[in-house]
Amino acid sequence: MPETLNLNYYYGNEADQYSFYRIPKILLTDRRYKGVSLEAKVLYGLLLDRMGLSARNGWLDDNGRVFLYFTQEEVMTMLDCGKDKATKLFRELEGIGLVERKKQGQGHPARIYVKNFIMEPEHSAPVQTA
Repeated sequence: MPETLNLNYYYGNEADQYSFYRIPKILLTDRRYKGVSLEAKVLYGLLLDRMGLSARNGWLDDNGRVFLYFTQEEVMTMLDCGKDKATKLFRELEGIGLVERKKQGQGHPARIYVKNFIMEPEHSAPVQTA
């Protein structure tokens, strides 16, 4: 267990001074995402954040889709994990359809497309009335 840190409290408006990564609520509440690990959901939040920067910088492909670069090494550093774990997390996000990676050739990082997590709600079978 890590050592307990002796941290100060927040006072007044101090709580507003920090940047945060956001994880969409739907990833935690929709049953279609229940099998996705929390670490993969955190990675998706990191990718969404980076996507915003890519969009502001005009990183669009020929079809107008925003792409980004986020290497395994960056994942390993940000999430304090090894290469196998970083690979597993990317594959998990790809497997559920939240990201798509396009290889760019030897020595170049993959181009990553973060897919829109918002989808149509599942329709339940209509209730039959007599």
